[in-house]
Amino acid sequence: MEYDRQIKEAAKTLHSRQDFANLMLKILNPLKPYYSAGGAQLKIGYTSAHYEDESAWMEGFSRPLWGLAGFWAGGSTDEEFEILYRKGLAAGTNPKSSEYWGKCRDYDQRLVEMAALAFAIMMAPQVVWNPLTKEEKTNLAEWLGQINENKCCDCNWRFFHILVNIALKKAGMPWDEEGLKSSLDFIESCYIGDGWYVDGENGQADYYVPFAMEFYGILYAVVMKEEDPERSRAYLERAEKFGKDFVYWFSEDGSALPYGRSLTYRFAQAAFYSACVMAHIEPLPLPVMKGIIVRHLQYWMDKPIFDHAGLLTLGYGYPNLQMTESYNAPGSPYWAMKIFACLALPKEDEFWNVQVANLPVLEKQKLLRKADMIIQRRENGNVVALPGGRLLERVHTHTEEKYAKFSYSTKYAFSVTHSNANFQEADPDRCSVRIRKGEGKEEGKRPDPNTNLLWSKTVIPVAEYNIHKGRNELETEVIY
Repeated sequence: MEYDRQIKEAAKTLHSRQDFANLMLKILNPLKPYYSAGGAQLKIGYTSAHYEDESAWMEGFSRPLWGLAGFWAGGSTDEEFEILYRKGLAAGTNPKSSEYWGKCRDYDQRLVEMAALAFAIMMAPQVVWNPLTKEEKTNLAEWLGQINENKCCDCNWRFFHILVNIALKKAGMPWDEEGLKSSLDFIESCYIGDGWYVDGENGQADYYVPFAMEFYGILYAVVMKEEDPERSRAYLERAEKFGKDFVYWFSEDGSALPYGRSLTYRFAQAAFYSACVMAHIEPLPLPVMKGIIVRHLQYWMDKPIFDHAGLLTLGYGYPNLQMTESYNAPGSPYWAMKIFACLALPKEDEFWNVQVANLPVLEKQKLLRKADMIIQRRENGNVVALPGGRLLERVHTHTEEKYAKFSYSTKYAFSVTHSNANFQEADPDRCSVRIRKGEGKEEGKRPDPNTNLLWSKTVIPVAEYNIHKGRNELETEVIY
């Protein structure tokens, strides 16, 4: 398709700020026909998430701002997007508008999407805040203020509460000082040392450390370095430590480990290094970080991840609803726009002039203690992770496949199970497969894999739980 050819060509020549801006617009421009008349909703598909369609449309509106805010902050303009977003912010937060985003409740998806609005207010007030009328500013601030009246999940969501409140503070609007302190204290409780966080109570090492916890900490440090210098310095120091470990998740070809949840955010995998560039910190030399970002974008732009209209699809290396989470709506993949945070730098910045460099010399086998995994770097460029196993409860889709396989590879992505009804639908890879002992057998033949199939990474006995009889250990035998 012509669009595929154009986007691959745009990625091939990434070097200057204009090159990055052109690629970002190549990704976002296909969205323009799908904004609602009032600009506050973006409807680009008919699949659903576990939240209302109205929230999904608001999510579609907000997520492109992770790219556009930096684009505007660094001095670029796009009149059509600027008009769309000013109009949309006014309509979405006006209770009298037919496109009003509505009242929030505890753990509402709209609390998540407020963070991108806060990012834009802080980074590009000249586009999304200053031109608004007094009434529009009041409406926007009051709508965002709902995050102080409703609970956020105790995980990276608490950073959304932080970002919204510092945006309100910066804009001179009412904010929650006590609530902000509480959320900052919670984030501190998630820090486990050596630059690493856990993503709340159910968290473990996955991409929510780099593209959420670290990313938001860096953003906080950029905008709050004068008001909160000690915490800002700590966030940046942690990021510098983390970046020296995180590089092990990348291969020289630009790919990163397909591991953990939210993989449909695709090139957000390298957003951490873009945030480091934005903040002028160097966990790795600047040319190395540029190389990671450039090769990562080139890797993804070469994949069939866009549909015939040029819209990002749900999936990973290709469109695939089977591997997604219940919180993935049609606009969710645009979380990937975080990789363009570096656009906040003006065209004169050193980053835009340095040449890309290869990855540094890395250990062939590396224990990432805080991530509870061993990383192996193979001669063929394949990066293999051997994780310690799944720690979090089964609160998201396919957590067994995404966290509990024996290994994960940049070269060979993992399979997800369609069902456990039979061997073909289970499609197991890098795990042990069992059936209940004594079942599914015929005299003189091996076990029938279509009967009572169970699979697990663990070597402990497989168990079933009956609410009336309690736990029952199952005697099984490995067939694969």
